[in-house]
Amino acid sequence: MAVRRIVYCGDPVLSRKSRAITTIDGEVVQLLKDLHETMMDANGLGLAAPQIGVALRAITVLRDPEEQDVIALINPRIVEREGEQEGSEACLSLPTLRGTVIRPQRVVVEAVDLNGETVTIEARNLMARCLSHEIDHLQGRLFIDCVEPDTLCWVRPDENEESGYRTEPTTVEEAREAFDRLRKQRGEG
Repeated sequence: MAVRRIVYCGDPVLSRKSRAITTIDGEVVQLLKDLHETMMDANGLGLAAPQIGVALRAITVLRDPEEQDVIALINPRIVEREGEQEGSEACLSLPTLRGTVIRPQRVVVEAVDLNGETVTIEARNLMARCLSHEIDHLQGRLFIDCVEPDTLCWVRPDENEESGYRTEPTTVEEAREAFDRLRKQRGEG
């Protein structure tokens, strides 16, 4: 397993639809292991292959944070959605940015596991939000594309605040410009 570099908002791989995986071979198995390792290293709840620069339909999601139980899904798709929940989201490809996104309260996801078996996962609340967020990545959508605009903010460390951080409101345009600058600093164009 290897920890891979997470690409930032503005990288072209994040804005295009990912390709379906047709064969589960050693490369696909390694990709999912790397997704798992990278997600855990970054303290994420989920990670999609495009976030490490690979335009394939694969995700990992932390099913149970207490147990560090991670599920790896190939070609996941939402087949049912129900209800609505409004909640704060962040993304490893948009570090320190947060905003409110409306997601389904309940989803049913069909996918293939590493053994080539079809799996069906019913999820509610936070797990439904995580699955929806990661599957959006496979469609070339980021949370910034569906955020409630007035809720978008940077989360900055601040030892003078009781919570240890402060928030600074921003706009979608300002956030995209900031990530463009960050990508240039990293030498990513």
